[in-house]
Amino acid sequence: MEEQILKWKEMWQEQKSNSLNVNELIMRLNQMERNAKFMRTFLIIALVILTLASLIFIAELSVSKFYIISYILAFTGAFMKLVLLYRTKYSAITNESDFNNQYFIKKLNKKIDFKTKHLLIYMSVMIVSINFALLGLYEKGTIFNFVINDENRLFFHLATIILFAVAYVINKMRIDKNKRNTLKLIADLENDL
Repeated sequence: MEEQILKWKEMWQEQKSNSLNVNELIMRLNQMERNAKFMRTFLIIALVILTLASLIFIAELSVSKFYIISYILAFTGAFMKLVLLYRTKYSAITNESDFNNQYFIKKLNKKIDFKTKHLLIYMSVMIVSINFALLGLYEKGTIFNFVINDENRLFFHLATIILFAVAYVINKMRIDKNKRNTLKLIADLENDL
């Protein structure tokens, strides 16, 4: 009888530790979704500001085709990233009965693919947008009452190339860190099957 009680006790402790493991996985999944939700909210606000700015400064925009192209590219880049973030969205898990390992493994794999495939496209569109805005400013002849000459033009375009390189390195490091954490989470989810 005592031996049977010990077996039940061990089974209960094992079940309790598995339950804690599931709770930890749920917490990590919810944290990832909160981070993605913050990014989606930030992009929505950026799109609203970009739209309002284009409506407020419609006369200024219509002066140069470069400004129009720049705004269209910036809007397209932000909208593209927002759509891709919504494709990997999932609802926060409130209890263990909503937890489905296979569903989250599939979503996390899609999230990894999204981040690595679209970083260069998104950043290229945004840098081209900045360069078109600079071309519009060159037509105008000044930037914040600063006269533009050929040397300044070279400096501004080199600055956008450096900005692209720095932003790419920073984003790549962040994406690699997130990818490692996501792969670890996927491994934990697969082990919990």
